[in-house]
Formats: sequence, C-alpha cells, structure tokens
Amino acid sequence: MVNTVNPLMGFLSLLIMVMGIQLIRGKWLFLIAGYNTMPKEEKKRYNGPYLGKLVGSYLIFVSLVCLLHKILPANLLITLLILSSIIVVILGNTSKSNRS
Repeated sequence: MVNTVNPLMGFLSLLIMVMGIQLIRGKWLFLIAGYNTMPKEEKKRYNGPYLGKLVGSYLIFVSLVCLLHKILPANLLITLLILSSIIVVILGNTSKSNRS
C-alpha cells in the first residue's frame, strides 16, 4: 500500500499553511482569537506582528504534521503537537516582545 496524502488532508494542510504565511507577514491578524475582539486601546498594548509570527509559525508546523501523518507514527505526532502547543502558550504569555 502506497503512503499517499488524502486529498482533503492535503487541501486543509495547504489552507493552514497559507493562513500561517499570512500571519507571519503581519496580515490576517483577525484570525487570532481574542486579538480580533480587543478594543483598539488594548490592542496597542500588544505586539500584533509578534503574535502573528508566533501563531503563523505554529500553523505552518501543524500543516507539516498533517502532511506527515501517514509517514510518522501516531504517538510521535501527538507528542509533537502537545509539546509545540505548550511552547507556543509559554512564549505567547511570557515573551517581552509580545508587549509593545
């Protein structure tokens, strides 16, 4: 049996990757939950481009994991996703570059 990527999984991975690239570029920041509903005064306290780079990098990582789901064992994929999620949460909450 050939290890091929399901077409739906490939499309979703591509879509997630495009969203990640746009966030890294500082565009589409409305995709970040909570950031899009903040008042403008509160948005000034946060570094939007930094948050975009952080979340965008995570989305690109997740899209690559989705593409590799047929190649790598499931327990390794779950471990990678959990560890990377923890790292993103820690960086997002403690980094000084997050604050303007």
